[in-house]
Amino acid sequence: MKVFPTLALVLMLSACAPALQTASCISGKPFTETKLYFGLNKPAGGVVSGRDWQEFVDTDIAPRFPEGFTVVDAQGAWLGRKDGKTVSENSKIVIRLHEAAEEKAVGEIIGSYKKKFAQEAVMRVDAAVCAAFKI
Repeated sequence: MKVFPTLALVLMLSACAPALQTASCISGKPFTETKLYFGLNKPAGGVVSGRDWQEFVDTDIAPRFPEGFTVVDAQGAWLGRKDGKTVSENSKIVIRLHEAAEEKAVGEIIGSYKKKFAQEAVMRVDAAVCAAFKI
């Protein structure tokens, strides 16, 4: 997955920002919501197959997030640096709500995906949220 140059700058600067603030909840408990965006096109051609993706989920994500996570199918778009044209690709978004910092697990997942599928980047978005199971 490619990242717009402006977005890349924002992401780099956000790494220097203070720690994420805890949400002030009217209902539920404060959590951090982490979203990881995985492009499925391989830079050298081809795509990450459904079977490859499921194996990645089973071996790299599930063991690191045993309490749970959500995978969403998505369609991403980015501006190609070489030709200046918008490129579209199938993507996966992994969403994880957690109370404690999971820097090690998230970093390992990102690093593994980049290595296994020759990706330049995986986008990460963190937000302070409130959540509750309504039973």
